[in-house]
Amino acid sequence: MTTHQDELRRGERARAILDDPLVKEARERLRAELLAAWEASPARDAEGREALWQLLKLSERFFGQFESLVMTGRLAAETLAAAERRSPSTGEMP
Repeated sequence: MTTHQDELRRGERARAILDDPLVKEARERLRAELLAAWEASPARDAEGREALWQLLKLSERFFGQFESLVMTGRLAAETLAAAERRSPSTGEMP
């Protein structure tokens, strides 16, 4: 299996995870809970508010990793399709 094929497969798996209804629900609930806790925290609790903000940003980075895999998979699919168009008779993959 080529690197591009592996990237494509990983991107498809990441997309399936992000599209899973339970994962979507968990993501939305986590964000809503963190924002609600942050908004409800007293202004004088700068340390607590900062910790909540950091958790929110960390959760965004976590899901961003999956989104990055999806984009890499899309680019790999385009690369494989272009290679197929260039040499349809050889059946070779990059």
